Amino acid sequence: MKRSLSSLYHLIITVILVLILLETAILIVISTNAKDLTNLINDIQTAAIVFALILFIYCIVVYNLIPSSIKKFNKNIVKIINEIAHGKYNVNIDKAIEDYSFDPDKLSLLNSLKNMLRSINGFDQAKEWKIYEQDQRIKQLINLIPQGVLIALSNGDISYYNNSLRQRYPLLSDIRNINDLNFKNDFDRRIFQKIADALRYGDNLYDCKIPDQDYKRLAIIKGSMVRNLKGEPTGGVFLLSFEEHV
Repeated sequence: MKRSLSSLYHLIITVILVLILLETAILIVISTNAKDLTNLINDIQTAAIVFALILFIYCIVVYNLIPSSIKKFNKNIVKIINEIAHGKYNVNIDKAIEDYSFDPDKLSLLNSLKNMLRSINGFDQAKEWKIYEQDQRIKQLINLIPQGVLIALSNGDISYYNNSLRQRYPLLSDIRNINDLNFKNDFDRRIFQKIADALRYGDNLYDCKIPDQDYKRLAIIKGSMVRNLKGEPTGGVFLLSFEEHV
């Protein structure tokens, strides 16, 4: 039968007290029934040696039993906490709760961990929904803008573009990186080359004008770099306006 640490401690103390009482009772019996001093001394020495040996063996067992039980539990707890620390919030604590259901103290700790994970998962889910809703709002707002909007990473990977740009450049639907775009028209090629250069060098674009003399049109690009906490550019947002018959 499995016991909790506190009940095991109480059992150990109880057994020690029983051994002491038993030894005392035996010594009383020996001293009462002794016929001479020599036999009394020999009997007392024998009883003392036997009980000392029993107590020694008992202490050795207890000395190894309790730390082993604590170490096993701590190992399981450390494993669970390490998984949580590495972002694994779907840890199965129910198995550990079942294994240590006999120990109220350990069970309380495990239930606290389970409640903490439930709160973390609930918070993460709420945060995920909030981020998704915010992302949808931003995309809807971008799609309402008549100008073309392009969001890309520093390596040229396209993160998002609005409907206006999609209608003007259907090729974007099949291409995931600006550097892979291949336009036959020199005007379009220069527009995206300017954006690719801005991403590569981390430069903002301020009303950058790209003319097309053949068709009398003009592209105006505004671009702003997105930077991380270190100030390093990680991508950019670009607004493309087109003027015809200029």
